[in-house]
Parts: sequence; structure tokens; C-alpha cells
Amino acid sequence: MIRFLLTTSAAAALAVPAAAQPAPAAAPAPASADSRTPSQENPTAGVDDEDAAEITVVARRDPTAVIGDIPPENTLSSRDIRAYGASSVAELLQQLGPQLGSVRGRGGEQPVVLLNGRRISGFREIRDLPPEAILRLDILPEEVALKYGYSANQRVVNIVLRPRFRSTSVRAEGTVPTSGGNSSGELDVTRLQIGKTTRTTLNAHTEGNSAITENERLIQFGGTGVDPRPFRTLVGSQELVRVGGSHNFGLGKASATIDGQVQQQSGNNLLGPSLITSGIGLNRHSNTRAGQLNFAVNGNQYDWRWSLTGGYQSSRTRTQTDRETTSLSAYLDRARFTTRAGNVDAVLNGSLFKVPAGDLAITLKAGAEAEGINSESVRQGVSLNPPTLTRQSANAGFSLDLPISRRRSGFDALGNLSLNVNGDVEHFSDVGTLSTIGAGLSWSPSVPLNFIASFTHDEGAPTLNQLGQPQLVTPGSRVFDFVRNTTVIADVVSGGNPALTPDRRNVTKLGLTWKPWADKEINLRADYSHTRSSNVISDFPGVTQAVQDAFPGRIARDPGTGNLLRVDVTPVNLYRASRDELRWGINFSKPLTSARPSQAVIDAFRRQFGLAPGGAGGARPSGGGDGPPPGAGGGPRGGGGGFGGGGRGGGNFRQGGRLQLSVYHTWVFRDDAQIGPGGPVLSYLNGELVSGGFRPRHKLELDSGYFNNGLGLRLAGTWQNGGTVRSGTSTLDFSPLAQINVSAFANLGERPNMVLKHQWLRGVQLRLNVSNLFDSKQQVRDAAGGVPINYQPDLLNPTGRTFSISIRKLFLPPPSFFRRAAAEGAGSR
Repeated sequence: MIRFLLTTSAAAALAVPAAAQPAPAAAPAPASADSRTPSQENPTAGVDDEDAAEITVVARRDPTAVIGDIPPENTLSSRDIRAYGASSVAELLQQLGPQLGSVRGRGGEQPVVLLNGRRISGFREIRDLPPEAILRLDILPEEVALKYGYSANQRVVNIVLRPRFRSTSVRAEGTVPTSGGNSSGELDVTRLQIGKTTRTTLNAHTEGNSAITENERLIQFGGTGVDPRPFRTLVGSQELVRVGGSHNFGLGKASATIDGQVQQQSGNNLLGPSLITSGIGLNRHSNTRAGQLNFAVNGNQYDWRWSLTGGYQSSRTRTQTDRETTSLSAYLDRARFTTRAGNVDAVLNGSLFKVPAGDLAITLKAGAEAEGINSESVRQGVSLNPPTLTRQSANAGFSLDLPISRRRSGFDALGNLSLNVNGDVEHFSDVGTLSTIGAGLSWSPSVPLNFIASFTHDEGAPTLNQLGQPQLVTPGSRVFDFVRNTTVIADVVSGGNPALTPDRRNVTKLGLTWKPWADKEINLRADYSHTRSSNVISDFPGVTQAVQDAFPGRIARDPGTGNLLRVDVTPVNLYRASRDELRWGINFSKPLTSARPSQAVIDAFRRQFGLAPGGAGGARPSGGGDGPPPGAGGGPRGGGGGFGGGGRGGGNFRQGGRLQLSVYHTWVFRDDAQIGPGGPVLSYLNGELVSGGFRPRHKLELDSGYFNNGLGLRLAGTWQNGGTVRSGTSTLDFSPLAQINVSAFANLGERPNMVLKHQWLRGVQLRLNVSNLFDSKQQVRDAAGGVPINYQPDLLNPTGRTFSISIRKLFLPPPSFFRRAAAEGAGSR
């Protein structure tokens, strides 16, 4: 809560907006300035000067903002979001990837997503929401996750929805590679309804793709006899169908969400020609059925926020692999893998007591989880039944924020300065008790400048999947043998490793966010991390002499010839690892003025919504976003929300466009590992093999776009440097790699003249996309200048350049719905 003390002269000149008045726990959208009462226009009206010597105005924080005083690194308005041309929240977050990267995690962590400043039941709750339903999106640093009971190894995204919205969206997309041989398609239907106290989402999605075989690309098999290429897939065929939904509703003074989904997925891969029956290939077929049911309850108790989340999920995967022996007998390998997991988490956040600079805030969390996996493998008719793995865990933790200095608090000499201490303990039934302890400092000496420094020591258990996935043998795999400097055909074993043990990490991070100009939408961000890990859980590095010496049982060779026969690539523990990196970048956005429709077009749109032509008279919707978003079928609208008359008195029909640019550079200073105690330190940046490939020192990520008058163009790309991998006398040179994606889209609903002639175009979006525009593929060559068979460009990237086209239609309710919403908004003021 924020308090201001006003003198009589200052208060008399101030028109206090309704948003600054005390609001109930479930307050409606703030009223506009036009609806203020005389007492709101002048707080001192009717009060003697002597009595009005001091007035206290109480303003509540935005209920949709995140907890704490760490500001967003970037905020996207509805106009910014519209410029991305995304069709769902999942697609929007994917496009925001350069801004969501983190230097804190173990790798691959997705951002923490909040909805209206609250925890959600899971990503599926918001995955399929249409971007038109979003009012604002905030991107925040990892440290904010602590205030919501998460670990500080993921960036935080806060999505704020419109207070009222109703739509049905249908999207179809088809994709083909320009090299041919394959096609894929998607069909998606989503129904969303946001009311005063409820939100309901229903979604059905299906997708599939055909296979690409080796003879459809420039693949050299390097052998004699039967050509295996027509019977080996580079990309397997796949089909997926899922149906899900979520419902949010009031539960007393709290808000509750139930979310569920069922999914069916199947796939086929060809592994090589049959030696018994000519003209057919050996097939691997997999089938997965999965379902989950999650919940979230959020509420307030006095000045405390609380949330309770949890769920249950289950999946079953069956895999069948055709096999043949050298004696020309056939058999079928089978594997079955079943997982079940349930969890519940409780989080409480509030203020313990006041200190000179503000409130001492604390977040408490506690949770429990139970999971189990069961697998079975049948190889050559022999049943292998590894033990069923189960795990029960319980955790508890805290995060304490102490403000040292805060602007407008009476103790503001250092600007905004706060300290954080956090800890977590988790007991696992199979690996014991693991702990996390951390501390951090957040300092903003001035509004445009923010510093963050943090340290974390944490311990992480291997997942049950890493421990217990069934082992699969893939015959006839191409493997580069660095020991003998040749590519061989061998059996590769993949799956889980029950011998894995927990890892430990120490991570130090320094972060900076700077907005140099208050009147320009430009911000700079830089994060440096220093990570030291021990007992690291890692993918199998590759067949080098150092790896073979450290894991002799993983690599099997012919006793006579020494040729590689079999490689076990299941995960391993490395003794220790070190990594230092800097990730920095810039975000730029500039509003553009859209062309103003003619007055005749404006009047035609106003009549459709029961508004008087010429911007006079008629009901005018509130500015809280109750009207249809631009391009969705409601006609032009002003920048302040509503429709058909965004400015005071109506008549502001300039929707506005955006010019955007995000560029990020990752610079790795150190990246090495020691396989075992006393063993050599392997520097990945100086030529050591990592998981069969090369790890770059530099990486650039670009995302840019132009959008105006309903037309948009986006350009995104990545670049990484090349280098040389060395092991013994073997060397491989990896070329630099740059890939560019281009997307052009048209929101036809934002072309007023077209919509008036063809009303069915309302809410229609057409999009053309070219991925990997220049068909870029990494080039790998050995010391003699040749291309190793298993590093052929079409093996590394068989799809190459792809072309896709999609059409999306957003169906919104009739104009009467928005007139009612406008009337309700006016009545609530």
C-alpha cells in the first residue's frame, strides 16, 4: 500500500483519479476521469481550510502486478503483442525467446508464467489463450520467482488479461520443406470466455507430419550391397491429438482454477532394410497416452497473499522395434514405460513488520510430491524387468526481503535498495535430503537503472526419467570414433541410468537493466554468471580416448579388429564443471501512427455498435479494454481501449503500429569439465567434444518486426561461431552457423475498407512463414577435408528450409455483447 501526504494547497489543485481511492478486495476496473464525482474532482470540497491542513490519500498497488519492488526488464502493451502476429500465448513466448533466456539454470528451463500476478495451475492453463485477450505482458528477472515459491533459475513472465473477453479461434497451418519429401499440418480450435468472476478455456488440437527418408536427401551411406537409404528415416512420421480445458471461478473470497488435458501421440521410424524380406524396412513404432488434471487456488487474507496448487499426471509409452540377427531370424524388441506423479504446493506471502524503508516481506512455501515409473523391456525374447522406481519428497522453504532504502519512504538516500535471503530443503525418499541457500541484493539508484547481485548454492536430484527410462537399442547408428578417426555403424543404447547421483552447484550472478531515455522505449540488459558444479549430470560426451578411459564399460569394441560395436549413451555423472558467461542485449520499440480511415468508414463502424455517427452521443465503452481488440472484428479503436471512439468524445481511430528490435549476445568465457578425480580438464571452448558436437563461444539472437495498418513483417535469426574439436590425432572443423526466419502476416480485420465490404474478414489473419531462409546447415570436415558420414549436412538438419502458410479466424460475439459490456462498465463507476 502506498501513502501520500498532501498539504492543503497541493490537495486543492489535485484531481484525484478513482484508481487512487481505497478499493475493495475484488474491485472492478478503475473508473475513467469522466465519471468522477465532485468530491473526487476536488478532495477538499466542503472542508474548512483549518481541517484540511493534511490529507492522506491511500493508493493500492495494481492487483495484477507482481510481488515486490523489482521492476520489469521489459513491458509489452497490447499494441506490442499485436505486432508479433502470434496465434497463441505459447507461440508468443516462443517468439520472445531472446528476451526470456537465462544464465542461471541447468539448461532448458522454461520461464515461470504468472497470470494477473498470481500462480497458475500449470502452463497448459494459458498455453492456448489468444494474444488478443492480453492487456499487458511483463518480463522480470529470475529473482522475482523466489517471491512465488519457485527457484531463481527461470525468468518470470506476468500476463495480464482483459477484464472481459469472449472469442472462438480456429487456426489451420500447413508446412512443407522446399527440398520436398515431407509435409506437416496443424489444426487448432480454442474457445475463451472471460467474465467478471469466471474464465473458461476449451481447446482441441491435432497435428501430424510425414516421414523423410535418406534417399530423399543427399545422404552417402558409404557401403556396399543393399542401399539402406530408402529404409531409413531422417524424420519419422508422427501424429498427435490433444483435448483440454480450464475453468476459473470464484471460491468464496478466493479464485480457483481447474485444468485438464488428455493426449494421444504416435510415431514411426525406419531403422534400415530387412535382410529377410526384401523391399521393406525395419520399423520402430511408439505410442504414448497421457493425461493430467491440475488445480490452483489464490486468495488474500488481510495483507497476505496465499496460493495452493497441485495436480496429477500419468503417461504410458509403448515402443516396438523390429530386429534381425545375422542368422536371418527375426524378433521384436518391446519396451513399456509408465509414469505417474502427483504434487501439491502451498505458498504464503506477506509483510512481517515495518522497517524504516518499508515492509519486511516474507514468502513461505511447503509442498509434497509422489511419483513413480515402471518400465519393462523385452530383447531377443528375454524379458528385462528393472525394478519399479518410486519417489516421495517433501519440501519447505522461505524467501525474506529486507528493504534498506526506498524512494518516497523517508529513508531514500540510496534509491531503492533491498536484500534477500532464501533457503529451501527437500527430502527425497531415494536420495536423501538436499538443500538450497541463496542471498541477493537489488539496487535501483535511479528509476531507469537497476542492479541485481545474487549467489545460490543448490543441490539437484536426477529425475526419475533420467534414472529409470527403459533402455532402447538402436541398431545401425552412425557414430564417429575419435579414437580411430573414422565413422562406424554400431548399436547405440539410450535410456536411463539408475546409478546417477545428485549434483551440486554454486552460481553467482550480476545483472543490470538500464533505460537510458525516459521518453524512448529502449532498454539495455546484461547478466553475468559464474557457475561451479560438481558431480554434474550430463549427456554422454562422445567416443574419445579420455571418455573411453573414464567409462570403459560404455564402449564395446571387437577384440580382434578394435572396431567400435556398441556405445552406451545413457546419462553420466562428471566429476566437476565450470562455466562463466555474459549475456547482454537491447530491446527497442517505437510506436507508429496508423492511417486514419475516412469519416464515412468511421461512422459506418459506429453505427454497427449502436454509437452515434461523428463521435457525438451514444454509449461509449469504458477504457478498460472491454471492447474487441483491433483486428478482432470490432473495427478501429483508440489507444486507450474500448472501440469506435477511443478518445474523449470518440473519433480517435488511429490503432497504432510498432517497430521492434531485440538483439542478444551470449559470450562464454569458460566452459570445461573434469570427467573423474585426477583426470584431465576438458575445455569445450578449446576443442573438446561435448555430446557428439561443438559448443560455441559466441551466440547472437535477433528478433525484429514491423507492424502497422494491419500488416506485419518479422525477421528472427541466430548465429554462432565455428571451431575445431580435437581428440588425439582426430580433428573435426565445425563451420559458423547462421539461420534466418521471415514471417509476413496480415490482420485483415484492421483494414477497415476491406471489412466493410466483406464482413467475414473480421478477425481473419493470414500468415506466411519461411524458416531457415537460406537453407543454412553446419558444415563439418575432418583433417583431410572430407565430410564424415555421420556429420553430413542433411543428417544434421534434414528438414532445411521450410515454407508454411496459416489462416486464423477469430470469432467474436455480436455488437450487442459490447454494448452490454459498455453499459455494465458505465454502471459500475
